[in-house]
Amino acid sequence: MTLASSQRKLWLVSLFKHIILRFVCCVFTSWCVVMAPHCIGEDTSPFFPIGIYGVSDVEDLETVHRAGFNCVKGPSNGAFLDKAASLGMRVIASPQSSFDTPEKLKNFHDADSHPALLSWYLVDEPDMHRTPPWKVAMDQRRLKAVPAHSPVSLVLYDGAHSGDYGAIPDILMVDHYPVPWMPLAHFAQHMNWARNAIPQHKPLYGVLQAFNWYHFRDVLPGVTDFRVPTLEELQCMTFMALAEGVDGLIYYTLRSGDWDLLEHPDTWNALQQVIRSVKENEYLLTAERQWWIPAAKIDPYEKRRNAALESSISMTLFKGGDGLKHLLLINTTPHSLTLRIRLPEAAHGWASVFQKDTPFGGFQSENVCLIPFKSYQVRLLKGFEPVTFDLP
Repeated sequence: MTLASSQRKLWLVSLFKHIILRFVCCVFTSWCVVMAPHCIGEDTSPFFPIGIYGVSDVEDLETVHRAGFNCVKGPSNGAFLDKAASLGMRVIASPQSSFDTPEKLKNFHDADSHPALLSWYLVDEPDMHRTPPWKVAMDQRRLKAVPAHSPVSLVLYDGAHSGDYGAIPDILMVDHYPVPWMPLAHFAQHMNWARNAIPQHKPLYGVLQAFNWYHFRDVLPGVTDFRVPTLEELQCMTFMALAEGVDGLIYYTLRSGDWDLLEHPDTWNALQQVIRSVKENEYLLTAERQWWIPAAKIDPYEKRRNAALESSISMTLFKGGDGLKHLLLINTTPHSLTLRIRLPEAAHGWASVFQKDTPFGGFQSENVCLIPFKSYQVRLLKGFEPVTFDLP
């Protein structure tokens, strides 16, 4: 082997090692960006945001924290972030529009490195406002060049546009507010479109309606039957989002315009009840969705499809970190239905753990079960724990 060929071989080996190192660094950096929103401080346990929009005053943080929220859409000033951090809460904040003075730049960097900052809120509903993806991507690159080290999020109005915008942010959010002008089933459809359009590792937050469209009625000309979502509708939308594999739940809104959620105690109390239901079944937040094709029929036959032309009863199988299976069943319609279903395999059958008034007890997997559903009712079945015996 000549000296030249030997040097060339060493150069190629060195180049190959350099490329591999750069690739590993890029992958690690991307992983950090994705995982950063899901950890608090030195705690490496997963962080699942349960948040609410419209929190702009420091005093409101105590109120929403007591209600069960761990995240808010709010300002990025130091006092607000400090208070949020003291409560163990995270903040999704909009950056200022310019960085043309040293003071503005310092304020941005202080907020960007603050432990309470969950993400920078890049833009709201660019698809509805017909802002092209290339312009949103330019704004994202501009923010990253400041530089912004925290993740960047944006919210879409239509989950069907996730393929156009989904690659831009670190966190994609999709809002859809169907009550009363659209069937509730369309909410799950938008979450499904978004989840299937972006990589599974990219966080997706569902943004849910907790307001009355009457206070924003200029957006919906022709609609007259305005109302707030009921408890059943709030619960149905929440668990539909979980069934679609969202990584966060954000409700809209505490305050906006002349809407004030605290002035509607029935809706505020219903929302808190839904959040308690989520926390009581928090294993669903980190459980893995499992492949499963149900053997099921829905009665009455003519109600077997919802307004999105999908199954009227959503059926999602999960597997928790403890190895147990969980079956989430959701009536996505306003009709009373009966589900005939052959349950998937579970070691020692299934039991209802979500609805305490269930008129039936445990089920065996080999049996066909008849399960009644009220309007928008959510049921959760949990596989029995396997029995173990100590050998003599």
